[in-house]
Amino acid sequence: MKVLEAEFITSVVAGNKLPLKNVPIVALIGRSNVGKSSLINALVKRRIARSGSTPGITRLVNVYRVRLSTNLIGTRTIMIVDLPGYGYARGGHKARKIFDELVQDFFKMASSSHTQRFTPNKNLFHTGVILTVDMRHPGLKSDRLAQAWMVDNKLPFLVAATKQDQLSKTMKHRVQQDHESALEHPVIPVSSKTGEGLDKLWSSVFKLISDYLI
Repeated sequence: MKVLEAEFITSVVAGNKLPLKNVPIVALIGRSNVGKSSLINALVKRRIARSGSTPGITRLVNVYRVRLSTNLIGTRTIMIVDLPGYGYARGGHKARKIFDELVQDFFKMASSSHTQRFTPNKNLFHTGVILTVDMRHPGLKSDRLAQAWMVDNKLPFLVAATKQDQLSKTMKHRVQQDHESALEHPVIPVSSKTGEGLDKLWSSVFKLISDYLI
């Protein structure tokens, strides 16, 4: 797999229509400051995603277009959607609730063309989610709740654990087991800094959206 092109398309606020038509979507969800922007940049080997200086402030859905070349299916285009981080926000409980509702509304819109805050788009094909967790902190309640919500709503997803380079070799295996025990789901350790695990993550993403790439 080779990334031919990758570019930032737009940031969308609640109430606006997402510019996504007839292409598979990979949405990233995770706690604020978990490293979603860094992961996007590492996956596409370009600096197209920028994170805010203060976690939890941005209430935007950031959209990126990526054109890929693969040996099996040739050239294909996907959209990567970076959703607002959950679990922390300036403004306390009310602000966190707004973030959580914004994220949930996106998934409702993407999977069923029904939403409260986004204009429905019948051409939107939502096909996969990367639940992004911090490798150093297994079993966080917010991560478990996010995963439970996706399971309840039958959203296909995989789990990527960022910042594995910040753990010692002896800790990595044990912490990965702790994550998988808490989530009852396989976890892919990755590092945006060293590139470890990115090939495996790309391979898993393709499996997740393979039915929409033919």
